[in-house]
Amino acid sequence: MKELLELQKNLQAFERTLQNIRSQHLNTQKLKDDIRVIIQYYFKNVRPTYLSSRRPEAELSEADAFMQDLLRCAQKRTLVSAYKRLIKSINKMFSELEVKSLPFHLNKQKNISDDTRFSAILDTLKKFHPSAALSYEQAMIDLNGNDRKSWRGTAVEFRESLREVLDILAPDQDVKTQPGFKLEPNVKGPTMKQKTVFILKAREASNNQIKPLTDAVNVIEELIGKFIRSVYERSSIATHTHTSKEEVLKTREYVSLALIDLLEIKL
Repeated sequence: MKELLELQKNLQAFERTLQNIRSQHLNTQKLKDDIRVIIQYYFKNVRPTYLSSRRPEAELSEADAFMQDLLRCAQKRTLVSAYKRLIKSINKMFSELEVKSLPFHLNKQKNISDDTRFSAILDTLKKFHPSAALSYEQAMIDLNGNDRKSWRGTAVEFRESLREVLDILAPDQDVKTQPGFKLEPNVKGPTMKQKTVFILKAREASNNQIKPLTDAVNVIEELIGKFIRSVYERSSIATHTHTSKEEVLKTREYVSLALIDLLEIKL
């Protein structure tokens, strides 16, 4: 859900701004206005989009309350430390909400263990494309370790496993020869989204089946792009390492769900 990702990005940027404030209170009107823009974006964009995917409104009750609390902070003289505590809680809450908003499969597989799901994906990849299997397996090994200083390579391994599958199922030349095909701006070949649409249309999937998967592929690209950019923005190694692992875990979920659909894995 791109609106939710955009909101998280803006909240994280504001959180970094707070780290540079030396006064006890947040007194700058511009920063208070920035907070209001974030809150308005939640209520005008994130909330309606979330509900349009037929998620229960009760799932947003905590988010509504948090954003209202944030607005109250902006309406009065509030300690910077109070903002920091609140936004930390908000970011954690939205990470959980993002998992709930996964567009397909995850919420249908509550009785299937992660071990079963990931093992089925890896076994299928080994038969279908050994190189993609190696990337996926390496990323999983990375996540099971506790001593990594950087997670950038792990995120890229997950993306590469998906990209290689898409390249096999949708060769560039086949995608380019489809009626009405156009390259995206500043891109030399078909995007992962275009390849996904090609595969699903070849299977005669309905639009209701195509949209969730293409949305998920878009999120994967955005997640990894945002993550790699963040590597160069964070000055604190401890913060960088902790947050990065959370982001890679999100990437693993989206990539895994996309692979289940693309490879038609039965669980």
